[in-house]
Amino acid sequence: MIRRLLCAAVFLVVAIAAHAEPLTFASRYDAVGTNPDGSKYSGTVAVNVISNTTYTIEWKISGETYKGFGMRMNDSLAATYTINGEPGLIIYRVDDQGTMRGVWAVRGEDGNGTEVLTPHH
Repeated sequence: MIRRLLCAAVFLVVAIAAHAEPLTFASRYDAVGTNPDGSKYSGTVAVNVISNTTYTIEWKISGETYKGFGMRMNDSLAATYTINGEPGLIIYRVDDQGTMRGVWAVRGEDGNGTEVLTPHH
């Protein structure tokens, strides 16, 4: 009985995610963030939708370009990227105005950074 309930719950979660609203983004975002050491950064971010749950993302920060791949679940987005050959991960929460607030980390580095993406108008 518990196994059936668990299977039904998993099916429901997958069905809800599959019928989520279409994934939409602004074409460009202004980015501001804080590195794990407390230093600040800013730049721009471009997002390209692949499907209703996946996207590519490209950050341009301090003359460097970082490319990543991500996916959505409800109002949360996660993306992977590489910095100096090490994998990184960022997790964003999207608010009603389309602003994304995230926390990120890179393998092998202590601590985490934060980032806010605001739709560029």
